[in-house]
Amino acid sequence: MRDEEFVCCMKFRLGMAINFDGPDTHGFQHLADNRGGRLNARHSGMLAGWRQVMVEAGGQIPDRNVERLLHNTHVPVPAGDLRRLDLVVPGFNVAHGLPFFCDITVISPVSRNGQPRAGTSNRGGRYLELADADNTATYQPVVDSGLGALYCLGCEVYGRWGQPCITLMSALVRERTRMLNPRVRRGTALGLQHRWWGILSVTLQKAVATAILRQTGEDLQTSLLEPVPGIADLPVV
Repeated sequence: MRDEEFVCCMKFRLGMAINFDGPDTHGFQHLADNRGGRLNARHSGMLAGWRQVMVEAGGQIPDRNVERLLHNTHVPVPAGDLRRLDLVVPGFNVAHGLPFFCDITVISPVSRNGQPRAGTSNRGGRYLELADADNTATYQPVVDSGLGALYCLGCEVYGRWGQPCITLMSALVRERTRMLNPRVRRGTALGLQHRWWGILSVTLQKAVATAILRQTGEDLQTSLLEPVPGIADLPVV
């Protein structure tokens, strides 16, 4: 992380003022609007993070499977359907071998005026649950057809992860290590979890800092964040 991103994230987590220019000293308004492509930057950052993790886990994600229109997949929908999946990932021995249809979302539990959004002050993760329900309703043809496994990969700007993220991460670790010798399987699994959650957590905080600090537009990132390491290169846990 760059110095300004790290300082921004620390101040944001501690509730400190990030800047003193204008009315949005804490960055809440910047997280709630898309001027300067802030929401696009936040979303594309997390998309790149999940793509990195799934490729390292053994998934196949060519550029055509990033932001792919639903009608361009094997799920039967009308030709003019404009629904779009963030990631389409075949190649896993997870969810009965079905390709993953992933929608990625980043949610703020705090409104643009700095107040908790309705229901979040007494129930953690409420908006992540609502996002999961909305995602299922939006992509109901995927569920009804049985031709794909639908995942709403949601997280909050402060670092809370939705249950589908936690469930999928465990499945990816099992998939990546299932052919290893039992003597090294557990240590490798812990190393992969440490690495992958680290990638996603740092990517999330960088995306939040970018959304708060950004003044210009953002292009969709389609390349991996870094080269995929070999199993032997993972730190021992």
